[in-house]
Amino acid sequence: MSRVVFLDTNIVLRLLDPAAPEHPQVRAAIETLEASHDTLVIGLQVLVEMWVVATRPTANNGLGWSPAVARAVLDAMRSRFPLLREDDSTALRWLDLVTGLPVVGKRAHDARIAALMTTNSVQHILTLNVDDFRSMPGIVAIHPATFTAGSP
Repeated sequence: MSRVVFLDTNIVLRLLDPAAPEHPQVRAAIETLEASHDTLVIGLQVLVEMWVVATRPTANNGLGWSPAVARAVLDAMRSRFPLLREDDSTALRWLDLVTGLPVVGKRAHDARIAALMTTNSVQHILTLNVDDFRSMPGIVAIHPATFTAGSP
């Protein structure tokens, strides 16, 4: 069964960092999804968050990449994983989520991803932080470990 799966920032960052302990598990999950002909997508927020981590010094839990290297990697990610479209309906859906649930603090970032997903009719997200999306209506969060334990 083919589906569209959103890749959370933590997934893309672990995919790009072979030294990350989760890298093999994330890579295997993505390979399994691609082999199943699922469409893997990202959003602008993922690119922004990737940039922040990629260009932050390693001493501050970043990757320490130059802007030129970060740009090349982000361009490669955009080529591999289509970028979902954002418009006014995404902003309105986000406002509905943050006020209706309600959402406070940094969880507003997760609500923005959920809003982008729902306005693009995407139900599934591959993430290391499954609990962050449990309260988001219409979202099915999948942890990469699911693929080693059995098919989701």
